[in-house]
Amino acid sequence: MSVLVLVRATAKPGKRQEVVEMLAPFVGENPGLEGCLRVELVIDAVGPDRLIIVEEWTSAEAHKASLASLEEAGALDDFLALLAEAPVRTYHALIDT
Repeated sequence: MSVLVLVRATAKPGKRQEVVEMLAPFVGENPGLEGCLRVELVIDAVGPDRLIIVEEWTSAEAHKASLASLEEAGALDDFLALLAEAPVRTYHALIDT
């Protein structure tokens, strides 16, 4: 069963478009991250600097391993520098109907 990871992020004032442009290459099916099935980007309709990144992963462990690898390599530094605060990640199981 796949896992949805919701990442709530708030860009620094005036930096939302830079965040969107930085994430754009990863949006869609098979974004090139091992274990990641798809990524969607949602912009808050009311809060101009708030975004939600919706990621579908094969497992929470796959996401955590990828995140740790990216952090260790410093690959998230430019992204985090555009944020007003640390992103909040939550993990959700899909319900089969």
